[in-house]
Amino acid sequence: MSALVAGIGCVWFAAIVGGATGFGSALIGTPLMLLVGVDLPVAVAMNLAAGFVTRAAVAVQLRSAMVRKRVIQLCLGAVPGIFAGLALLSWLPMSGLRVFAGAATVVCGIWLALPTARAGRPGSVLTVATGVVGGFLTSTTSLGGPPPVLLMQWARVPSLTFIADLAGYFVVTTGLSLVVLVAGGKVPTDLPWWLIVGVLAAAMAGNAIGMRIARRLGQDRFRVLVIVFVVVAGIATLLT
Repeated sequence: MSALVAGIGCVWFAAIVGGATGFGSALIGTPLMLLVGVDLPVAVAMNLAAGFVTRAAVAVQLRSAMVRKRVIQLCLGAVPGIFAGLALLSWLPMSGLRVFAGAATVVCGIWLALPTARAGRPGSVLTVATGVVGGFLTSTTSLGGPPPVLLMQWARVPSLTFIADLAGYFVVTTGLSLVVLVAGGKVPTDLPWWLIVGVLAAAMAGNAIGMRIARRLGQDRFRVLVIVFVVVAGIATLLT
């Protein structure tokens, strides 16, 4: 029980990061929960539940800042990407894919940090394709966030729109992933009620703190923070 209580604290801290950057809660939460002794399937279930409820709350709260066309295009790509990844899980060399995904994320994050990296205007085809890659990486390596993050960082999307669009994207990807994993018996469904309540409460409280931080950050500081977490996500993927 002590590990599960500590896991709730990990969810709270990870939700602060997720609220401030729009992503990264699973990146922070998973290794922290494993460190305090939470079993991996339970950690996955806690992360997905926390991610879904917090991103849904953000999507509602920032709906006026959301670019719905971009969110729809990302999600249209993510859904087949998720199922493609699940279909290929039986024979894909996961170690090689994880190394490639991590290295590519680090390189892209560093490129975005360079002063020579100019803002772009991604079209519909590139946005949908980004969703496909994100969905595929969600179901195979759990690294589904960096592709849309990199796309919107490249486009220099304003911080609140950035967080709102990612929230819409993550509501679909985390919700679908949770349903698929539960249906496939990959995550436990007999968790104690107090753990579920604690996870959701901690996630919402942490997310509220993170959102306050995000609203007070200037665009330049927000951009630096996101790039740092993109690079950290890539390095964490390489090391796990």
